[in-house]
This record gives sequence, C-alpha cells and structure tokens, in this order.
Amino acid sequence: MSSAYGDAYAVKITSGVLVTCDSAAKQILLHLDSSRDGPYKFMIRDVDETHMIIKREYVEEIKELLQDELEKNTYVQDPNL
Repeated sequence: MSSAYGDAYAVKITSGVLVTCDSAAKQILLHLDSSRDGPYKFMIRDVDETHMIIKREYVEEIKELLQDELEKNTYVQDPNL
C-alpha cells in the first residue's frame, strides 16, 4: 500500500544488537551515547535496566570504549606503598 510519496507507514528499519550488561556498565554506555551527535549515536533503544539495543556497526567500538572506561575506574594499588 504505497502512495506517490513513498511508504504510507513511514517504517524505518535499523539493524541492531541486543546488549546485556550490569546497570553500572549500562550507565557508562548511556553516558557515552549522550556525548555523541546525531548519526554517531549508537543506541537504538533502552529496553530495561540491563538491556539496550545498539547499532550493529558500533559493536566493536563500543566494546573498546567500555573497556577503556572500566579500566579508568579500576583501583590499582601503588606498588610503592
């Protein structure tokens, strides 16, 4: 049921990946996504407290960014103490 103006239902399809993580990691991901502009945002949908759907093409980049953030927040005792 198309009209002369295109799809009558205006459906947009985006390929995504369901991510499962703890709530702390999810908050980091939400913060990372909020710091991006327009087409560079990776989150498609916030599902619940431990799940979100992200754009497939950002999966590897998000893994690296999350690992970097988690390492920043990891306590390492100074060996000189």
